[in-house]
Amino acid sequence: MKGKTLFLSALLASSGALFFAQSHISTQAHNSAVTALAVLENSESEQDSFFSTGQDGFIIKWTEDSLGEHYQVTDLAIKLAARSPNGNDIAVYETDGAAVNMVSIWNFKTLTRKCAFTFGTPITSLSYSAKGTYVLCGTASSKGTYFLNTQNNTISSKKLKESTGAVSMVITSDSENSAVAYSPTGTLSYYNIKTGEKKAKFFTESGLTQPCMFNNNVFFAGYRDGNIYVIQAVTGNTLKKIPVPGKEPVIFGSNRHENLYYLVNENRQFKMYMIQNDRNKDVIEPQLIRTFTGLKDGEALVCAAITASGTIFAGTNRGNVYKFDNSVAERVDVLQAMTDNMYDHIYDVAAAGDNFYFLTPASIVLSSYDNGAVDVKGSNPGHTNLISYNSNGVILWTKDSKKSVQLFDFATGTASVIFTPENNLKSLKLYNDTLLSIEGSSTVNRYSIVQKTKENLYNGAGIQDALLYTENDLYVAKTTASNPAVPLLYVNTKTKETVPINLKGNVAYALSFDSSVEKPEIYGIIIGTDAQNKPLTSVFSYNPETKYSRHLLEERSEDPNAINYLSYPVLYTNMGKTKIRSYNLMAKRNFEYKRSASLPVKIAKNRTRLVVLNKDGSVSWYNPDMNGVIADWYLTTDGQWFEF
Repeated sequence: MKGKTLFLSALLASSGALFFAQSHISTQAHNSAVTALAVLENSESEQDSFFSTGQDGFIIKWTEDSLGEHYQVTDLAIKLAARSPNGNDIAVYETDGAAVNMVSIWNFKTLTRKCAFTFGTPITSLSYSAKGTYVLCGTASSKGTYFLNTQNNTISSKKLKESTGAVSMVITSDSENSAVAYSPTGTLSYYNIKTGEKKAKFFTESGLTQPCMFNNNVFFAGYRDGNIYVIQAVTGNTLKKIPVPGKEPVIFGSNRHENLYYLVNENRQFKMYMIQNDRNKDVIEPQLIRTFTGLKDGEALVCAAITASGTIFAGTNRGNVYKFDNSVAERVDVLQAMTDNMYDHIYDVAAAGDNFYFLTPASIVLSSYDNGAVDVKGSNPGHTNLISYNSNGVILWTKDSKKSVQLFDFATGTASVIFTPENNLKSLKLYNDTLLSIEGSSTVNRYSIVQKTKENLYNGAGIQDALLYTENDLYVAKTTASNPAVPLLYVNTKTKETVPINLKGNVAYALSFDSSVEKPEIYGIIIGTDAQNKPLTSVFSYNPETKYSRHLLEERSEDPNAINYLSYPVLYTNMGKTKIRSYNLMAKRNFEYKRSASLPVKIAKNRTRLVVLNKDGSVSWYNPDMNGVIADWYLTTDGQWFEF
């Protein structure tokens, strides 16, 4: 909804799927950049434990013994995080950088989401009040700051009588009676939380990034245009303008510490400086107190936090976390990361008789839960996806790329080109010795693997998926934003006749059917709205003979990346992102599976096992008739399975 801030609150503790989860304990790094570090500033309990969040959607709780409890809460990037004074709860802001902006509260002890609120504008600051009564959500909108009451999980923008406007920092006093907010327009404003009245407003430096209070709210600091500004918080007056040559430093401090700290990245090392408090009236020139080496090429610190005890944690653009202290040392220290990369990343999985193929960055591996062997069938020539083909090889391709589609022959150990797409390849499906491709979201082509011939079957805008029902019957899933304005089309591949299908919704995708079944139905996923005009994602079936469609499963949210895997008579989906569900088409029974620490992204099944590929590159094994995880497996960098 343009021009509005929309809140949809959902208490999800009743959602059984969120209890069907477990975390993983390891020192594995984030898969991508660390985005936030959340420590306990006001408590001595668990003082050296902390949370890290990342672009990978993971929350990791690190304990004092430097082990991390990993759990993925979203398939989007987490941009901001704040830890509750109770030690167990954490608030996170996840976003796709555009339309999706959500703040959720998680109890990390039980791995359950307590509540979630979606916003129509970006979140610019996130903090807990000093006693944990509120989560303060600063926004870029004119409505300013929202107060999320953690006692009853309600949210309001009217806690203050006058809007804070767009802010990039809001924190409270220890008593929670007052709050201070910084606006990038260049103001520090103080509010009485009890009465909602504004107490004072001071003009100060505008456009500061990394805004930070320290020394019991006496000083305020931020960065702009190559300089760190230190400001007297109760007047708005600038005390020091400190030049920092080169790239933007990482600033950190807290009200439990008198001094402010900042880190400067250099080639494979970084320096830590201290800006020291001078009798609560001024600060002195920065002092270099530590130099560390040990960073890898291209690695840089991007965030840092300091605990009440003086322990410092820092996260990097490569997903690593470092730990050090604020003591003064003239030597150069070699710093080892708390984290490491123990596991290889599995890109894709496909059933292969009683076994499964697994595709890693380097290899094509044949394995199964029952034998546990790692049989390397060949080298991966740089692809991200695979399809089982006969018993002698696999088809390799790369989603969203123009890379050539290749047939890897296990007998010869070589890969040969089947075809090279003219536009980015969106989807590839196998029908006997024929491949059906979607290229550039506008073209459906058919390729013969044996004869190496190409046939264009359909051209149109907004194509999401396609299914070859018979040699001459093609079904195309698309968006209604393109003509004709329907989500599903029938195309006769001989005559090119196109017939709109009467299916209600905005966009369809993930089509499947079983050709071995007599008069098979087509299954897929469609996004639309319910009677209240709220988002609705559904698994649907369509009967080509009767032209009748029906909804089988529904999720009251928008999930454009859900999967639909058919192993007749059971249909599997990860619709809703947090779990795997199955629907028995004959018994009309819905069944949910417990999830791993990471979100499920693909499903494969053979006669005895169901395997789920998780977003972090691990796999979870299931007995298809039982909802519990048999085991979670990671493939180690030295080519062995590691089991949780």
